[in-house]
Amino acid sequence: MFTVHYNATISPDHVRLTNIATGQTVARAAPRPFSSQYRMIADPEAAALFLGNLIREVEGRKRWLRFFPTITVTISGEPRTKLDQEEVKHLFVNQGFVRVRVD
Repeated sequence: MFTVHYNATISPDHVRLTNIATGQTVARAAPRPFSSQYRMIADPEAAALFLGNLIREVEGRKRWLRFFPTITVTISGEPRTKLDQEEVKHLFVNQGFVRVRVD
């Protein structure tokens, strides 16, 4: 097992995800909105589905069963509260990242 590091930027209804080792980057607006005026992750199901699709696009079908994925996530735009930071971290942990740092 080896470590693979990613960077991500999340803003209302938009995510940019980069595999640092390969440089592969995907940036997309969500087809189904997951943010609201007051919360970055207002619809966790839509956010999880969207993020899972981005990860598969960056990594292909292999995902990372044998990897130790870590990520640094930057929250961009408003809203940006402590609850947003916790929800964003939870979103990425549920996608299989073992270490998540939210800036």
